[in-house]
Amino acid sequence: MELLSATERLSALALLLQSLEWLQVRGVFADNGVWRYAVLAPEQRALPLGLSLLCRLSLPYPSFVALLWLRCAAALLVLFLGESRVWPVLCISQILLCVRFRGASNGGSDSMSVVLASALSVPALFGRTPLAIQVALLYIGVQVTLSYAIAGLAKLRQPDWLNGEALRHFVVSSPYGVPARVQRILEQRALAAPLGWGVVAFECLFPLAWLDPRVCLAWLACGVLFHAVNVLTLGLNRFLWAWIAGYPATLAGSELVRVLSG
Repeated sequence: MELLSATERLSALALLLQSLEWLQVRGVFADNGVWRYAVLAPEQRALPLGLSLLCRLSLPYPSFVALLWLRCAAALLVLFLGESRVWPVLCISQILLCVRFRGASNGGSDSMSVVLASALSVPALFGRTPLAIQVALLYIGVQVTLSYAIAGLAKLRQPDWLNGEALRHFVVSSPYGVPARVQRILEQRALAAPLGWGVVAFECLFPLAWLDPRVCLAWLACGVLFHAVNVLTLGLNRFLWAWIAGYPATLAGSELVRVLSG
């Protein structure tokens, strides 16, 4: 139950921060903005009537801003009052947000947010029974693990990641405004190659976290450091909060494996 509560609160924090970020730049999806709803509306007329109506009611600019404020309120209820019954609202709003921006507007962090909100809706809808809690936590833990392992295996097949060239190019040529000191470090091939291998090894070997809770805690600590470095160098703050929100569920998975293995 404690790990479920931690997952809920961290997930609520992630969704709250995302909502506040969108509210800060809401001008870009206003009626005269780059992402104005008028561009998207014709596509949604082809949807089934119920879905089309839901989109027309919730996604135009004034309604969408109201939806973001509703997300903030619901996330605050979870964060400070532990009110888990609002997770279906957060789940639907997260899916609508993805629809509004034709998929994941911020890449993997939006996809992981859908995983978190949908899984946490299970205990909210079916009761906080041991089975519902276990299903929710295991689903999140497996998705977190697969997200790292699949990314690592993809990098492992690319020689540029193993010799450090991909990491060096990604950081040095990045449009994110990487600090000059970091760029100078990664311009040195002798340092870039071990760092590239470190990223690949961390991601590929993440499933080892399921072997034992103590191993899991060590791996999760590496994960926090990994995402914190990404925040400091690339500004990818959404990834930090979205993935850390799934860490208690991963720990729950490792504890279940330990119990089952006896």
